Amino acid sequence: MTAQTQSTQFSADCKVGDDGVLHLVGAFAVRAAIASTTGELDQIVDLADHIGQLLKQKIATVTIECADQRAAQLVQEVAPHLHKHGRRPFTIITPYGRLQVDRIRLFDAKTGKTFIPSATLWDTAQNRHIVTSLAQSACETSQAISFRKSKKKISEIARTDSLLAHSTVWNLKQTEEQRLEKTQRKFVENVLKEHGETLDKHGFLPPSPKNDSCDEIIDETFPEEIEAEAAALYAHFTSEYGENKTESDLCDNNEAKDKPRHVPSDTILLQADEVVTKSQEPGRKANKTFTATLEVGGGRCEYLAARSSEALQKLVAAVLVLLGLFSGQKLEVISDGAAWIGNWIGRLMGVEVYHLLCWYHLCKRVCVGLSGVGVPKAERELLQREILGFLWKGAVTEAIERLKVILPSCRTRSRVEELIDYLVRKRSWIGDYEGRHAAGLWIASTRVEKWNDTAVSERCKHRGMSWTESGVMAMALHAAESKKNTAQTAKGTTKNHTCP
Repeated sequence: MTAQTQSTQFSADCKVGDDGVLHLVGAFAVRAAIASTTGELDQIVDLADHIGQLLKQKIATVTIECADQRAAQLVQEVAPHLHKHGRRPFTIITPYGRLQVDRIRLFDAKTGKTFIPSATLWDTAQNRHIVTSLAQSACETSQAISFRKSKKKISEIARTDSLLAHSTVWNLKQTEEQRLEKTQRKFVENVLKEHGETLDKHGFLPPSPKNDSCDEIIDETFPEEIEAEAAALYAHFTSEYGENKTESDLCDNNEAKDKPRHVPSDTILLQADEVVTKSQEPGRKANKTFTATLEVGGGRCEYLAARSSEALQKLVAAVLVLLGLFSGQKLEVISDGAAWIGNWIGRLMGVEVYHLLCWYHLCKRVCVGLSGVGVPKAERELLQREILGFLWKGAVTEAIERLKVILPSCRTRSRVEELIDYLVRKRSWIGDYEGRHAAGLWIASTRVEKWNDTAVSERCKHRGMSWTESGVMAMALHAAESKKNTAQTAKGTTKNHTCP
């Protein structure tokens, strides 16, 4: 139950002192009926919150009108021929409600036109303005829930039926996306002006401009059964308590288990990927957002997103320069083996680069290939562990030879043949996963996969959702900005990240 307010009086006055500082004085009086019941405590808290809301509105209204008057006076001091020409109503939408203020309008006799000084000073429209804090709140809220639910939540906080329309929340999000993307492009341009020639010489920049829509869209999804098998195999090989271990081995592995995944001090770790969402734009079936993470020793990690692989390559190149790539740092790349990543990394020269195929994606590929063997599940699982046992140690040749042995008896030869071809093509990207894992180094692109979830998937891939390309980018860039702000807030506390 809410307390019944019988009367409410607010008064406030704002003046500008000789020192140019705003001086605000106010008072309020509230009479409210609150019964002595079990709900009394909650009623008092609700009443205080309601009074606070009304005070904010009153104080903001009076202060804004005072500041508007000061802006008009300053203009008249510079241009005495300007005369007051009445006031114009103005609506300001804030997190605590709508404010109705009257702003002074000046008349210029020389031009015969009127204008509002504070509108020019504050860079607002003539009739209505949404304050920055509310716009930021709308963008942040819509990052996790739908635009309609965001509208409802914002209105509830402001204690009003409808503070913003859901379409307005959408427009605010698009405006923020345009601002962030423009900032990102400007950052890349500034870095390339100084380091573009060096980056191009070492192959970090795309060979030629390409339209964003030209990126081939391939949504590589696997059946749930394959995903489950791959997850189980991943856990089996990365577990510190595998089968056939001696007591001494277990002791050693207990020490390794507590060791977090880390990046060596002389290395920059790049994880690159892409995430596909359903498109609602005519003539376009899907949107593809390109993502990457860059991590250095000490725990610093950059989270990146772009509309195209070319744009991402330029962005990554710009960040790599600032991370000191050409100052003795080595580059490690972990990916799912996508063609665009392979072509990009294959062009790099003049720097030490190591490209590793993600162990989890390799597990999935093996599961898909061996699904064509045509044997009982238990036997197939033993075969999966055998093949991955070779690959876990980087023994690609042994894995291929074993697959060739079982090939004649396979029910679906084409799947096993495709797996063999895959291993041949990716041979140079398959390394000693066992050794890296024991040393606490990364063996899978789980950092960028989690970034995909945070930036896009968790918001844009539910119940058959469809999005515009700019809508997906709005989510991704806002998530990247939040990561950056969080990192700046926590600056000075370095911590190693852990990897599944």
